[in-house]
Amino acid sequence: MAFDTVRTNKLRSSLTILGVSVGVITVVFMVSIIQGLNKAFAAQIESLGSNTIWATKFDPSIGHQPTSEEIHRKELTLADADAIRREASSVVGVSPFYRKINETVRYGDKQSDTPILIGVTPYHEFTVSSYVDRGRFISDIDVTARTNVCVLGQDLVKALFTNNEDPLDKDVKISGHQFHVVGIMEPLGSILGQSRDNSIFIPITTFEKYYPEIEFPEIISAIIVRPIARAYVKSAIDEMTDILRKQRRVPPGEPNNFGISSQDALLDVYNQLTGSTYLVLTAISFVALMIGGIGVMNIMLVSVTERTKEIGLRKAVGATRTNILSQFLIEAVVLTAIGGLLGLMVGELASLLMNKYSPLPAYVPAWAIVVGIGISAAVGIVFRLWPAWKAARMDPIESLRWE
Repeated sequence: MAFDTVRTNKLRSSLTILGVSVGVITVVFMVSIIQGLNKAFAAQIESLGSNTIWATKFDPSIGHQPTSEEIHRKELTLADADAIRREASSVVGVSPFYRKINETVRYGDKQSDTPILIGVTPYHEFTVSSYVDRGRFISDIDVTARTNVCVLGQDLVKALFTNNEDPLDKDVKISGHQFHVVGIMEPLGSILGQSRDNSIFIPITTFEKYYPEIEFPEIISAIIVRPIARAYVKSAIDEMTDILRKQRRVPPGEPNNFGISSQDALLDVYNQLTGSTYLVLTAISFVALMIGGIGVMNIMLVSVTERTKEIGLRKAVGATRTNILSQFLIEAVVLTAIGGLLGLMVGELASLLMNKYSPLPAYVPAWAIVVGIGISAAVGIVFRLWPAWKAARMDPIESLRWE
């Protein structure tokens, strides 16, 4: 009977389906954007290394400008990293590094002015789970002798070397200083929209030789730590905190003059920053669904009025209030379910197109599909309840006389 009603009143049914579909499309589309952004950020944080922990002189944050007090704090040193490696029992890898942005690198007549110069130790590969693709990485001998050797990222190889020229054993110039290429890094991807393949790695001591002064924000120092396993992250952070407080002579009771962040901590900060935005997006989507539900109610009220005589006839031959109520509720659920399914399909298609043709990530989880169907059915029940109850309470005699 419900499907017969849909076929009989095509225009009215189409408008009802459209109203629900628009609401469900909005919900699915908003959820896909929110989940896509969350998944993309988590993947980028994960790409920095398995369960890695970062220590800098700045308090852990995302999108927060360091205060003057943080900028003037003492830098983390190689001695700090050595102390963590020596004393922290929950740690299997420690890698101090320096980073300088927008360095100038030349090879022949080719030049790149955007690479990130990173001074590292041989432990860097294992600590962040990023390895060379060809050649070798920085060695202990390079660090001890402060040699001018470098390892290039994939973006730099493409920018400086053309016609399939092999970069290994070639000499490049970094800020006018000649460096010998000993390795090519594997593709590393990007983090927060910044390519990690546009990097060049040199021994940390060579970095200190050419850049003795650290000038924020052009140059920063940090220590990356890899715990034994994910279960050891908290204990590793506690050990690092105690060691760095002792190394940096922080008096008891005074706050830390450094910051320590893990993947989970960064994700928590990210969720705090984006939580209000996601709440607004969700509210907007539910407003759209509410508007669709009101449209369903209006159309169903018209349907009850048009079918007054039919309701009277059914009640005259024995239909109870429950029978009439069920009839109209089932019709509403069928209509809104059709609208919900169409909305899910369109929303999924829109998410796929967004992933393919825009930089904004989108991802529709399985639970969103279930929620979409459930919401569409709920809209049918909630906004059809009053018209159905109105129909069920009609007097059969008055209904039969209705024209």
